[in-house]
Amino acid sequence: MIYLITAFYPEAKAFIDYFGLKKLYEPSKFQIFSGDKILLIVSGEGILQAAIATTFALTKFGANDKCIALNIGICGAKKKSLSKGDVLLCNKIINHYSKRTFYPDILITHQMKEVSLETFPFPIKKDTFTDEIEGDIVDMEGAGFFEAALSFLAPHNVHCIKIVYDFLDYEKIEPQEVTNLVKQCIPFIENFINTLVDMNLVFCTNIIEEEKIREVVEKLKSSLRLTTSMTYQLEKLLKSYIIRHENLPENISEFFNINVNSKKEGKQYFEKLKKILIS
Repeated sequence: MIYLITAFYPEAKAFIDYFGLKKLYEPSKFQIFSGDKILLIVSGEGILQAAIATTFALTKFGANDKCIALNIGICGAKKKSLSKGDVLLCNKIINHYSKRTFYPDILITHQMKEVSLETFPFPIKKDTFTDEIEGDIVDMEGAGFFEAALSFLAPHNVHCIKIVYDFLDYEKIEPQEVTNLVKQCIPFIENFINTLVDMNLVFCTNIIEEEKIREVVEKLKSSLRLTTSMTYQLEKLLKSYIIRHENLPENISEFFNINVNSKKEGKQYFEKLKKILIS
């Protein structure tokens, strides 16, 4: 199942029309639309609403290793280096209120720009907001959605895709304009979804299971004395390598029994391993 979570109906309408989704009359406070392997839920505005809607959808309709959840909607951009209508994939998600930070597992190639997203509990206007904005873009739902979805799905299947609507100076959101902006970005989003689906098929049919990957990570973490950050990088690189080659590199076992005497030496071996895994 592909779960799409939008804050507003004008964002959802573009997908409803494109995929031919039909409204479900479930006993729920949310508007829900479904089609062939796609379920869309309109959460309403805010971090809490997004988290509740995501939890409801994944609980009510089920979640498994192949399920994908995307939070898609408009955002405000901090810098003019972005343009209105740009479709963006979030590689870092910050909850401004709790200060929690999340890093999605982006294991596939795509056609979108990557940015950091900061989720606020209220609308941000640059003329009246005096605190620092850490993210490249801002919204009011992403962090709530992401944290909730991670309770059900693998990190590589949970993503926030945002479309630039304004530059933190908006006066009024025009519903039809929102629908048009989302509509023009659907080809990028559909391609991303299809690639994720293909990747999940590789993971599910490949002889190397998730447990095997974790076993390899633990061995390398121990032998090379990897930091938490390096371990996280390693896991992503291993998954990406398997997607491309359908197996682990033959010479990876050479790194299992290395006796590292310092962090510097461990980092040197890690760089050699990275070169193998990005090939």
